[in-house]
Order: sequence, then structure tokens, then C-alpha cells
Amino acid sequence: MPVSADPTKHIDAKTLMRIKSLDLRARRILEGYTQGLHRSPYHGSSVEFSEYRAYAEGDDPKHIDWKLYARSDRYCIKKYEAETNLICHLVVDQSRSMEFSTLDYTKADYASTLAATFAQFLFSQGDSVGIVTFADEINTYVPPRRRRGQMHQMVVALETEPKSTRTDIKKSLGDMSPMLRKRGLVVILSDLLEDIKSISSQITYLRSCGHDVIVFQILDPAEARWTFKDNAVFEDMETGDRFLLDPERARAHYEEQFGAHQAAVEKLCAGLGIDLVKAVTDVPFDQTLHRLLSLRSQLNRSRRGA
Repeated sequence: MPVSADPTKHIDAKTLMRIKSLDLRARRILEGYTQGLHRSPYHGSSVEFSEYRAYAEGDDPKHIDWKLYARSDRYCIKKYEAETNLICHLVVDQSRSMEFSTLDYTKADYASTLAATFAQFLFSQGDSVGIVTFADEINTYVPPRRRRGQMHQMVVALETEPKSTRTDIKKSLGDMSPMLRKRGLVVILSDLLEDIKSISSQITYLRSCGHDVIVFQILDPAEARWTFKDNAVFEDMETGDRFLLDPERARAHYEEQFGAHQAAVEKLCAGLGIDLVKAVTDVPFDQTLHRLLSLRSQLNRSRRGA
């Protein structure tokens, strides 16, 4: 059977979210992803992970991939491309709107899992990785480092309950900016459901400081596709206000307003040269991870070519 060019194997998000430990969940996603790369004949086609060739006499045995040998009974050498190590901040929205869900887990759960998985991978590649969590202010901050115990500190930060329920991206990113003393990669994970001007001013500032920025917009399927059908009482996640709504009558207005907001977000990111990834929470984690790895590889190539 031919192997797809996409090395991912569509790791089911619902199944993985049953793993209670965030650290273990992230490791399982990364493990499944890398196994998918090993199975694929397209190693290195879209991510700068590595490429393989058959072991030949004279090669240093220490470069043999023994895990691949155990699965395939073939001696292969893993060849890494020279990479530019990054200083990376993972910036995670923990506001009340991130608690919305029509699934068995919330947008906040999905975002934390992605952040932990991204951290695992980037840390394993020699990047210095840190975590910032926020709502209407900075909740936790773990400076980017490459040292023993760093992953544990980042997981603890992601699991720390936020101090507030409201969102204030403008203030949070503004407070965070002085912490970013060295140019690097800033990965923002948020639903971005806030006034576009608040988002614009601070992301523009990050870019003006020379940081590379990737935005993962975390959305529930119902938000992305308006899947509501029955009359129900809806609650504003941030204010607590409740109101009765007929979803069919509200559909056109929602799609118009949401579409306009999305168009503004896309225009902002495109204008600043920022990669925007829409991460709907029913999408398998490995597909989203694949996007980050691809973007990181593109960034490394552009830096080496500069």
C-alpha cells in the first residue's frame, strides 16, 4: 500500500485528551508524529527533521537509527541538516472564552496540549523554549532556557489556573514585550476573539521588534462552522450574560460578523508577514504539529539564506 506524502497518521484528538497527564499526552502526540515520519518515504520533504539513507561500510555506527531498525530490520543513517537554534516563546490564551466547548474538551485544553507538544519538540531540537500564559494580564511566565527541568516548569505553567476570566490581549502582550530581550520566535495560541485593534497594535509591535510570529487561532467546530441547530440559552463566556437564541435565525448575522472578523485577522497577519494557522479543536493534533514544524523549517532556511 502506498504511503501518503503527509507523514501524519491523524492522531485522534478525543482519544488523546483522555490522557490526564499533559506531559504524557504531549509526549504521545510527538511520538506518534515521529513514527509517522519514519514510516513515510518523504522524510524532510516539508519539515527539517532529518532524512535517511542506507548504512554503508565506514559510517559511524552511532548515527544508526536503532528504533527504525527495530521496526524495519534495516540499518539506516539519520542525517540532520544544520539548523539555527531558536529562542521561542509560546504565548497561551487562558481567558474565559477559551473554556468554550461543544466537544469533550475545551479550546483551553487543546491549546495547552498543543503548547506542551510544541515545547517538547522545540526543546528536543535544541531550541530555548519558554511559556507565557495570559488572560487580562500575564498569568505565568517561564523564561526560555535549555536546561534540565525546563519542560516540567512549562507544563506546570500551562496547568496553573488563570487569575482572571476576561481577555485583554493588548495589555497582556504589552506587558510581555519587555520580557523579550532577544529576537526570536513568538508562537501565539488564542481564539483571537477580541477587538481587532487590540490584537493589531501589539502584534505589530512584536514584528517591529524583529520577532518572527506564528499565530495559531484555536476555534471550536461550532464557532468555525456554526453547527448550532436547536433553540437554547446561550451564555457570554466572559460577562456571564445569558440570552435565548434561535440558531437558524442568528446564523446569517453570526456568519457575517465572524467572517468580517476573520477577514480582518487574515489581512493583519498577511500585512505583517505573520503565518496564521486556524486550529479547529476537532482537527488531529499531529496535523497542527506538522504545520508548526513546516513553518519552523521555512524560518530556518530563510535565516540561513539571509
